[in-house]
Amino acid sequence: MPQLTLFSDINSKSLALSPKKPIHTSSASPSSSRKAAYTKKGDEPNLWELHHIQEDMAAISKKRHSKDEVGTPSKKRRSENDLDEGKDEEMKGPPDRSEGHDPQGGGVAGEKGRKEKRKNAYEIKGKIATAEDAARADEDPPMNQLERLIENGQKDVEKGESIVYWMRMEDLRVEDNSALFKASEKAHEFGLPLIVLFVLSPGDYRIHDRSNKKIDFILRNLRVLKAKFNELNIPLHITSYDKRLQIPRRVIKEVLPSLGAKHLFANIEYEVDELRRDIATVKLGRENGVDVRCIHDRLVVPPGKIKSQQGKPMSVFSPWQRAWAKLLDQQPHYLDMSPFPKANDESIKSNDKFSKIFEEEIPDHVEGFECPESEKLKEIWPEGTDKAKELLHRFLHTKPRQAQFQFTSPLNPGAEESDKESRVAQYQTGRNLVDGDNSSRLSPYLAAGVISARMVLAEAKKLKKGKLESGRDTGVGMWVQEVSWRDFYNHVMATWPRVSMGRPFLEKFADVQWETNEEHLQAWKDGKTGYPIVDAAMRACKARGWMENRVRMVSASFLVKSLMLDWRLGEKYFMESFVDGDLAANNGGWQWTASTGTDPQPFFRIFNTLTQSEKCDPTGAYIRYWVPELKNLKGKAVHDPFHQMPKSDFKKLGYPEPIVEHKKSRERALFRYKNVGEKEEGAEEN
Repeated sequence: MPQLTLFSDINSKSLALSPKKPIHTSSASPSSSRKAAYTKKGDEPNLWELHHIQEDMAAISKKRHSKDEVGTPSKKRRSENDLDEGKDEEMKGPPDRSEGHDPQGGGVAGEKGRKEKRKNAYEIKGKIATAEDAARADEDPPMNQLERLIENGQKDVEKGESIVYWMRMEDLRVEDNSALFKASEKAHEFGLPLIVLFVLSPGDYRIHDRSNKKIDFILRNLRVLKAKFNELNIPLHITSYDKRLQIPRRVIKEVLPSLGAKHLFANIEYEVDELRRDIATVKLGRENGVDVRCIHDRLVVPPGKIKSQQGKPMSVFSPWQRAWAKLLDQQPHYLDMSPFPKANDESIKSNDKFSKIFEEEIPDHVEGFECPESEKLKEIWPEGTDKAKELLHRFLHTKPRQAQFQFTSPLNPGAEESDKESRVAQYQTGRNLVDGDNSSRLSPYLAAGVISARMVLAEAKKLKKGKLESGRDTGVGMWVQEVSWRDFYNHVMATWPRVSMGRPFLEKFADVQWETNEEHLQAWKDGKTGYPIVDAAMRACKARGWMENRVRMVSASFLVKSLMLDWRLGEKYFMESFVDGDLAANNGGWQWTASTGTDPQPFFRIFNTLTQSEKCDPTGAYIRYWVPELKNLKGKAVHDPFHQMPKSDFKKLGYPEPIVEHKKSRERALFRYKNVGEKEEGAEEN
């Protein structure tokens, strides 16, 4: 994601998202046509117009009211009252909500025929793409460009002196690594040594908001990999280039010549900048007699393989997921894992050109991403594929333990084996609870490719005698669906690249009026909002670089809907904080919460923070641990001390009062989403 820079005006230090623009109040609407989109029919909002005024104009078909595009009966639309603010969804990620949304997508930025809008309030040159630039990217996505290049491969390339596999920060494993195996095959075909290359780039990490915890996790895993590669007589060459845009040229014109290499293999990353980097690398390679092979490996099913019956990409999860599961059932080869790479001949360790590479060391840190808490994080996020496999085994075969939500090792002794009462068996309900180790805690390992999704699903299949179960009826099926979300959001990102360019998927919400409140943003980051479940989650985030998915949703909803702060601020902070930071999943989750993404939660469905707290932390143990000011509170007071305690007793806690009142903040959010581009009458200008 482009880095988000905040400012108000050149003479102010207060945070904002852009230069000020005229603010309209409800008494003087600038657009009667916009208001028409939000008229009510009786007590029910016109949801069709509400969610699809722009993106579905070109996609709606006559079959819409009988069946969706993949043959699933359409669901009855719900009223605002049906989606009460306190009601929960039976899922870990965004809800299964396909009504009123075209499963083929639509919503392309800059669609023909839509009315010209005034300049987007949140366009920041070089940070958030303009709607026009995003539209151009959507017209010919970089993924499509790269695949066209791949189809027209390099011809008659010299053999060279070595084969190079370029390892990225999302495929940190030896086992089931497609590009690594293919590079190994080529090396043995030619009788050449295989060299592994890893490029560090502080400049790239800064612009893409990488967290110091994630970079530390990457370095720790590289040390494990170096030892494994050494056993295979494969040297791991580490180089560093601060200026990320120079990387293709430096790799092709400096690194490969120094290794005498004419063949380069790499797994594909699906973010816009990374795809453009690979496009440049392929082109430069061909100009310089180097064959660059880019391989699909990151996902179970590569982008572009799942389409509607009309042959179009799909942006609604539920029909997409059914198609994903059906494809894997019909074409199980997608679940096949790559073999281990073959070892180099031991003579490489005495080769004048390559022997010194074995002596290279993995740096302790990357400048600007020092991690003082590295030793503590090593305990709760142990490195290596073997540890990831052990975590997976525990999730599939042991009972949940309540104390495991604390700052402690997930591999602590004492886990009780039980397939019947395992964490995955109880996942349908456990995934929404934060007072225990109910989740797999594999997200950092999947995000960094320490373990592949194929490896994970292979173990899930074993639980069901070789069948990949995917549905809401069982814990295993529900968990497999959650694994598929990773594929889904990467497919969305590859198909509609604007989502990794700081743009909303639903451009109609680009002009929602956000607040500019530096104190509120900092209070949210520090876990001092006066809402215990939000504060517990945010403090957990700061301490361990991770939080359970349910409280990610709750804290994200609080920032966007309660504080009315731009979702991109939260997206950026999570990426800067999480050890499992992944652009596709992080962006997808934030845009769902902000009602701007694919298959979004309706804007009027606003989490009631108190209700969510009581449901996901029923005993209050999670709050008491992460918010020690409240450790002695009993009953409902731990969820809402300000309203449940006498004022004099509350003041003694040393805990902040709520920074916003729920009812008023909800009304504010409803108005601004219903009246895009406007603020409610009497609202202060930023």
